[in-house]
Amino acid sequence: MKKSSFIYGTILLVIVNFLVRSLGFVYKIILSRLIGPEAIGLYQMVFPFLMLLITATSAGIPSAVSKLVATENSLNNREGVYKILTISLFIGGALSLVLSILVSLNMDFIVTKVLKNEAIFYPVLFTIPAISLITFASIIRGFFYGLKDMKPPANAQIIEQLFRIIFVLSYLAYKKPSNPVLAATIGIIGVSLGEFFGLIYLIFKFNLRKLNPRRHLIKVYTESSLKVASSILYISIPITIGRLVSSLMQTASSILIPQRLIIAGYTNSEAIQAFGKITGMAMPLLFLPFTVTSALAVNIIPNISEQMAINNMDDVSEQCNLAIKITLLVAIPITIIYTAFGNHIAQLIYNLEDVGNYLSIISYSTIFLCMQHTLSGILHGMGKQIITTVNYLLGMVIQLYCTYFLISNPKYGINGFFIGYILSAFVIFTLNFITLKRAIKIRLSILQLLIKPTVLSSLAAVSMLYIYKVSYLATNSNFLSTMVSALLGGILYLLLLSITKTLNVKSIIKEIKG
Repeated sequence: MKKSSFIYGTILLVIVNFLVRSLGFVYKIILSRLIGPEAIGLYQMVFPFLMLLITATSAGIPSAVSKLVATENSLNNREGVYKILTISLFIGGALSLVLSILVSLNMDFIVTKVLKNEAIFYPVLFTIPAISLITFASIIRGFFYGLKDMKPPANAQIIEQLFRIIFVLSYLAYKKPSNPVLAATIGIIGVSLGEFFGLIYLIFKFNLRKLNPRRHLIKVYTESSLKVASSILYISIPITIGRLVSSLMQTASSILIPQRLIIAGYTNSEAIQAFGKITGMAMPLLFLPFTVTSALAVNIIPNISEQMAINNMDDVSEQCNLAIKITLLVAIPITIIYTAFGNHIAQLIYNLEDVGNYLSIISYSTIFLCMQHTLSGILHGMGKQIITTVNYLLGMVIQLYCTYFLISNPKYGINGFFIGYILSAFVIFTLNFITLKRAIKIRLSILQLLIKPTVLSSLAAVSMLYIYKVSYLATNSNFLSTMVSALLGGILYLLLLSITKTLNVKSIIKEIKG
């Protein structure tokens, strides 16, 4: 299997994403049982704050590094590749240093005025080392992505997760701290420790690769350091703005949704419960397909950038078509399953059927969200990050408008959130698709991309229903019957894709072999 293959890289990242998310899911369950709800609450107050900090340093720069390194690597410019990495590390290091100093000098203000809980002083304090560690690790991962060497960053993600889980759970199991603040602090320290070992691994792999000589490399890099820095910032700033807006929207939603629901006539308890069921239960399930689309988005940027650099527009078009096809082949069946079996899934996982109602409604956005994710990666690879960010901001304006005005209307209530969420996803997807169509010729078959997958997904869904009923009669186990029907339904869907030639197995094998 050719390691630089687009399909190979995507498959590898999908597997790693699934493994890391599965480990994280199990980790959260065990952690909550070990430290209790109060410590988890403190941890959850600090963790989003850390994510907001590192968004400023690690959201856009790694994407810029991936794109620029892929461009220079396609031209065999070794000096240019390492110059991009060096300057990006300097920029990321400077930003993380500034943020670390700001946080350390304003600890009292952050815990009392921003997070409004003096108990989380030490958990916030121990977020500071994580800022630099996550920044440097993200940039080096971007470097490997640009070289289309997916194994080191994939392994690093697993190492980070394993070291974090082993350290935190071992310490908590051994010491059994009764103080929830200490328990939450240990959880935050685990983040830094995991990132540290992941970064060490990346540096080790980087040094090994650097010692590996390449032939026919350009010896002189003509671009000045200032121009390289400008290119990095030109790409990274719009992406960072988009990610920051996303983080701020999550914060705004957590404040606005309960408040507007109360105005619509909900009690305080009902408003908080509705918000928690949507954001904490339904939406994590909604984001499951992102295991595939996030892998596509990461992998498509260097592949598109590389082909753009050598003006190979035919290959760019082919990779765009392939990425869109994979996205739809995953998103369409997930949408159908969520809309048809949302109540059953929620009852099985959460033992709450009304969560299933929320999932069934919000799942109509699945296709648009997945396509938005993939198209954003394609456009970033083509250097269209500014228009992509503008499209995203327009979608967020629509969502914010619906959140503020529709939710407070008793006629809509919580459905106002669903309207805004689905409408914003559709608008962003549409604008990104129009942008892509104007930039490059893409040949999309409605039959192959929409009609066949929809029909085949529906057939698979119906078969899952019958398999479940037969399995339940045989086993009398809801969980086992669901797992069996999901597995056999998935296998049937893949077979139908192959039989109807919706999924061309030969072309995929050819792509893997390179």
